[in-house]
Amino acid sequence: MTVFRLFYVSAVAMPHGSDDVQAILAVSRRNNWRLDITGCLLFSGSHFGQVFEGARPVVEVLAARIAADPRHGQVRVLSQSSSAPRHYNDWSMGYPHDMSLEDELARSLTDAEPDANRLIEVLNRMRPDTVMGPL
Repeated sequence: MTVFRLFYVSAVAMPHGSDDVQAILAVSRRNNWRLDITGCLLFSGSHFGQVFEGARPVVEVLAARIAADPRHGQVRVLSQSSSAPRHYNDWSMGYPHDMSLEDELARSLTDAEPDANRLIEVLNRMRPDTVMGPL
């Protein structure tokens, strides 16, 4: 089955603590499971990075909702494509803790033209670990 995948980065518009992020994850996981959306969220303290995949109309509605969410500023879609199979099949919303990606997320918002190789590296670091399994 072909799925539509979208990857965006945004600047945090208001401070978020660990409890705030856990609440976002709980709601996302519940809603994404219901909508057949899979994906992964990164939070660096000052940026969000998220990739999600599912049926194109559902992904596009979700992306529009995120762009309008006051918790996000400078939302920038970095990649969108249709492909098969899902990359995040077992994750309704994974959350790898990788603070080392902060510079990459920030650069993705400020560079006039984000470097494709760096984006691929970020996406690869967000993919599920085949040894550790889903988060």
